[in-house]
Amino acid sequence: MTNHGHLKEIHETPSISSSEAPSLLKRFQTLLGTGPYLILLGVVFESLTIGIRRWMSFPIDFGSGIQTGLTILCIIGFLSGMAWFNRSLNLIRVHLFDGKRELVTHGPFSYVRHPLYATLLLTAPPVLIIWFSDLVFVVPWVVILALSHVIVILEERKLIQQFGDHYRQYRKYVPALIPFKGNGGKRFHRHEG
Repeated sequence: MTNHGHLKEIHETPSISSSEAPSLLKRFQTLLGTGPYLILLGVVFESLTIGIRRWMSFPIDFGSGIQTGLTILCIIGFLSGMAWFNRSLNLIRVHLFDGKRELVTHGPFSYVRHPLYATLLLTAPPVLIIWFSDLVFVVPWVVILALSHVIVILEERKLIQQFGDHYRQYRKYVPALIPFKGNGGKRFHRHEG
């Protein structure tokens, strides 16, 4: 099946009867994964940095035009990433109502295994650096990026249990958060096909 130029490869786990199907709350928790923890960590570290700025600051002057342009660029990147992620995964239908368990490897999942986290990491922290015009906000960004890799490892244990070798192969071709391998999903599909 082709989906807007991307090959949609779906690896489903065996279907479960309605009596064994997880509740709507459990499906919602599965959908979010460990993402809320990453967001909470981001809020905590960014808040601490706002407090630390009283004692340590590395101001930079963007100028209002550049500051506005960079902010708009980050917002567009964030909204585009979220829309592409949601469209590719079809979150509400697949995970909340149908209860299907699918490994989606097309769209943004061809570039990173965790596009929602990647979108947040690559757009939200830079906005704080731009708004506050202070390089001190690079510190929490680096800490959050490092912690996000730990969170991804925890989340991927469940994915490996659920999808086994298929997910292990996918991990070889597609990076977790930073899209440094290009369209690894395309190479993954060639390998699988």
